[in-house]
Amino acid sequence: MSRNNQQRRAAKAKQRHHRAATPRRTEAPSTSAGSAPGGEWIAAQQQAEEADELLRVLARRAAVLSGSDLRAVVTYQLARRSTAVLAAMEKQAVGEVRARLAAAWEGGWEPRDLHHASARLRGRVGVLAGGAILDQARTSGAWTRAPQSWRDQLELLRTDGVAPAPAAELGWRPVSALAADGDGQVEGWTDLLTFIRLLAELPVLTPLGPPPSRWGRQPAAPVVDRTSSRDRVLHRIRSLLAKAEATDHPAEAESFTAKAQELMSRHAIDEALLRHDHHDDVPVETRRIHIQAPYAAVKALLLDAVARPNRSRAVFLAEHDICTLVGTPLDVDQVEMLFTSLLIQATRAMAESGHRRAGSFDRSATFRRSFLSAYAVRIGERLAEADRSTTTSYGAELVPVLQREADAVTAEFERQFPRTRAMSSGYLDPRGWQAGRDAADRAVLVAGRLTA
Repeated sequence: MSRNNQQRRAAKAKQRHHRAATPRRTEAPSTSAGSAPGGEWIAAQQQAEEADELLRVLARRAAVLSGSDLRAVVTYQLARRSTAVLAAMEKQAVGEVRARLAAAWEGGWEPRDLHHASARLRGRVGVLAGGAILDQARTSGAWTRAPQSWRDQLELLRTDGVAPAPAAELGWRPVSALAADGDGQVEGWTDLLTFIRLLAELPVLTPLGPPPSRWGRQPAAPVVDRTSSRDRVLHRIRSLLAKAEATDHPAEAESFTAKAQELMSRHAIDEALLRHDHHDDVPVETRRIHIQAPYAAVKALLLDAVARPNRSRAVFLAEHDICTLVGTPLDVDQVEMLFTSLLIQATRAMAESGHRRAGSFDRSATFRRSFLSAYAVRIGERLAEADRSTTTSYGAELVPVLQREADAVTAEFERQFPRTRAMSSGYLDPRGWQAGRDAADRAVLVAGRLTA
């Protein structure tokens, strides 16, 4: 064998040894013409990267734009993207929504709260939110793990037609489930981005129950006896209240509401005295009341006017039209019922006042805000007067009992809301103000220990 051949063979052996000893690099499948799956893999990776970047861009724009401005940006961006990229972006958006919903539940929000906050926004955001909540409940196991009150809220979303439950085999498809035309896709993405922005900006709320991370880690709550004396009384009061609101005959309404007042007054005071005699701690409950537009801020003033004389406190989350009510369980029930009844009466009286003359100024937003503001102030005055009368009729021994409850409620309210500020009413129309006070004087104070 010649020297040159030996050298060449030795060099080839060395190369083979080097290749065997060097770890092989993991690579994508071949992109040669004969290996189509490799090309698909790389295309999918590129689409995912493009979708991720596009979603980030749109989310940043949605954080500072809304309405037609955001829609214009979405229109421009969608026109430049392929169907595959948009499908990948939708998948990523669904994952982000699920994660943000999980964070919202840990931050004290519940399904009914989030749906209310979403429904007040543009377009189909409320419907979209309902579908997202049901989707996240399915993927997280909330239908089987959540407390009964939580499952009741989910069931209401599903049965009330707020949003269809996403199919398990398909999952939640908030955009691709819409019409495939350009306008439908633009509106769908605009609503979805608006919803993501809402989730990103949610404040932390006081938990009304254990968050999902603590489900199953606490002892089961005691079963409430729905036939208890208290529940029977509350059921009778609600029934009387419904009859009073349904009848068109003032005499019948007075009869129904007088009986409701008598029941609630007697039962509330008896319960407070019983706690005092047994030296029981004062139970304090937190409940969220959803205020419906329009004029949500002045409607919240009415809730506050009803709450304060009833030893309860209310605070308004203006960004989402939600009031938080703090009080003893019985007082909270009473305040919510009385507020609902008075708001119905105010709405009827305001509509009658606004339709006395076609095209009159009495239909303006300023008139109606003034009407509701004056109505709330006058109702508060009437309840304060009734408070003094009721306390006097039951004797001086009732004063320390009610003060003890008021102190417990105030302490819990200030713990939850150490910093609050008064709402300003702005310009008020004199005619609307007077009409509101007159309507409040005619209103029937339906339920509560503080009614005359």
